[in-house]
Amino acid sequence: MNPFLTVLTTPVVPGNRRIYQRMRSALRPLVKSGAPLPATSPYPGHYALTRSVVEGLRQLDADFNFNPRTLGEVARVVYAPANEALRQAADWKRTGRIDCLVAGPVNALSPSEDGGVLMLPEIDCLIVASNWVRDLYRDSALSLVAKCRTCPSGVDAVAWTPTASAPSGRAVVFWKSGPESQCLAVERAVAQQGWDPVRIRYGTYNTTTYRKALDGAAVAVFLSAFETQGLALAESWAMNVPTMVWNPLTRTEWRGWSFTAGSSAPYLSEATGAFWQSLEELDRALARVRIEDHSFRPRDWVLAHMTDAVCARRLFTTIEEVSRVAVVQ
Repeated sequence: MNPFLTVLTTPVVPGNRRIYQRMRSALRPLVKSGAPLPATSPYPGHYALTRSVVEGLRQLDADFNFNPRTLGEVARVVYAPANEALRQAADWKRTGRIDCLVAGPVNALSPSEDGGVLMLPEIDCLIVASNWVRDLYRDSALSLVAKCRTCPSGVDAVAWTPTASAPSGRAVVFWKSGPESQCLAVERAVAQQGWDPVRIRYGTYNTTTYRKALDGAAVAVFLSAFETQGLALAESWAMNVPTMVWNPLTRTEWRGWSFTAGSSAPYLSEATGAFWQSLEELDRALARVRIEDHSFRPRDWVLAHMTDAVCARRLFTTIEEVSRVAVVQ
């Protein structure tokens, strides 16, 4: 019997194509002797989201399968957070092969992005990472608003566990947006508080480097024009590092789409850090960390609200609710 849900990030290929792929794999060692096999990801698609969803659902022992090889193994409800798989599942929905199709939050942000994939009429539910993204569609694609459900992605709270027993004299400066002059000004502000700034440049670091920088850091300062969720923030919190987040709330752009940013940290709380806009506000926030470092409890917050299992439970419950309506319709 098929499960309730299929998580699909890789399209199901026809039987003759699977045979060809198996033959090619079998012949490769003979044709290209000694050549390493192409690297394959255990979580195809958006790695961080797919990993969190799959591992969270496994921890819950949920009734689902992940990237089945044959169409016969596909459930009647499909969650497809990858565009090629989403378009295939939309075809299945049109022909009645499945009953309910869920997308998001990483298929696209703009309603016109990737050929307007978010606007496929077969989509019953669009997962968004935070409420401000749903509100963004009120001006750009009102028809999407009713389909939106907010479900953030989780973090692996075991992998992102601090090993340092006490805060060090280090502060992480996570630079994603804004000019380098702003980043340098932030690093000077951090140094004036007595911490050694460690710069993490978005797009140039790996997980090991980032985790090592966070481990034992007293604070992290984030420079990003907007975040739909901010997984790097959650990883900082899991490492028990409070974050001081630049939150400009200004007009910004994403792949040619101009909009007003709703937040640079949608899930920031009193337990995890504070917002700032001016350098004066940052100075006060950093001074608070210096004086009141025990008032923040970022890791406790993550364990309660943003682990893989917590977020997967919310997603699974949401999909159950949406699927009941879709089947009735």
